[in-house]
Amino acid sequence: MVRVDLVLRILVLMVLSWGLYQPTVAAQRQDATQPDNIPRPKLDCRAVSERSAYGHFPYAEASRRDLVSVGNGEYLRSSAAASFLAMQQAAAREGIRLVALSGFRDRSTQESLFFGIAAQRGQSLNERARVSAPPGYSEHHTGYAIDIGDANAPESDVRPDFEMTAAGMWLIVRAPEYGFEMSFPRTHPCINYEPWHWRWVGDEYSQATFRTAREMMRR
Repeated sequence: MVRVDLVLRILVLMVLSWGLYQPTVAAQRQDATQPDNIPRPKLDCRAVSERSAYGHFPYAEASRRDLVSVGNGEYLRSSAAASFLAMQQAAAREGIRLVALSGFRDRSTQESLFFGIAAQRGQSLNERARVSAPPGYSEHHTGYAIDIGDANAPESDVRPDFEMTAAGMWLIVRAPEYGFEMSFPRTHPCINYEPWHWRWVGDEYSQATFRTAREMMRR
């Protein structure tokens, strides 16, 4: 059962998440080393180029040799996987059952998710991009991003109300301790709120991978 003090911390952090983007400690330290006069790019939610597509950024695919199972048929890079499994175990000790819903995805899988479902639903590509990245622009390609569910509340999988499940609330408070941050908070200008989608930024390489995306949310 979630402790009262943890519930209070969750409520405070949820209010912050509705109106502010909170960078991790690692991100704050990284920002402190960056000159203030460096211009940051503006995000165009409709533009498509090599630099961005509908508010998503390009990512290379992780090497299959570096992918490690995190359960439920899903995989992450070894560094991110170790942190996720440690986080999963910590949550379990508090009665929270985190489950991996989607980890690494290759371009062909993302092509089906983006173009295929857009065609099925009669969505424009711009509309589809609010909820799914075009192939080549998905954080899942990196092996650092994961969609997380609550095994005790599967009806909330990949839904905004996941934030109110025990797992969702636990992640808001505890995920940063394991190097994870929410990729698409309520304040994102181009992409719908996804409290289930977390990216790992626990080392220099992962931070470099997501540098542009993180800077866009901190400007």
